[in-house]
Amino acid sequence: MTNSRLDPHVDQQDDALGDLKEFRAFYDRALPQVYSYLINRCGGVRALAEDLTQETFEAAVKTIGNRNGTTVSVAWLIGVARHKMLDHYRRKGREDRKLSRFRDETPQLEELLTWEGEASRDKALAALERLPGSQRSAMVLKYFDDLSVPEIANAMHKSIHAIESLLARGRESFKRFYLESEDG
Repeated sequence: MTNSRLDPHVDQQDDALGDLKEFRAFYDRALPQVYSYLINRCGGVRALAEDLTQETFEAAVKTIGNRNGTTVSVAWLIGVARHKMLDHYRRKGREDRKLSRFRDETPQLEELLTWEGEASRDKALAALERLPGSQRSAMVLKYFDDLSVPEIANAMHKSIHAIESLLARGRESFKRFYLESEDG
């Protein structure tokens, strides 16, 4: 019989199994909270929320693997999820700006569809989804996460004036998109 205290390989395996069990329990507890946070901020787009949830947990695994002393908690994961969402909308905004030069000026099919019979929440999520990425990010941080304008400016790496402008344009666009869905 081997003494596990003397065999470093056994200790490492036991630690790894313990870590794996702990992480699995943490994952099972945190997954619904992280996914719920993201689905509500991604306009109800399940595929996007699932992708961002996966990216969030990948970041957690990397952090745990580095053993850099970071305490991984659900609150920390929500912060990571927020950053992953902002990164996504920044990338999407850059892609949209690049593609806008090549788009046809005719209305897109999605813009012509009406949201008749949908619940108010669904109309709001649909209107939110139509906002440009930077406006959507600012609106989500302000009205879903209840962050102040300076906090949003810090999170999005923009000036306070830029955030105020994004919020003003975002509110106006949101209102227009929401009302358009009622008219249909």
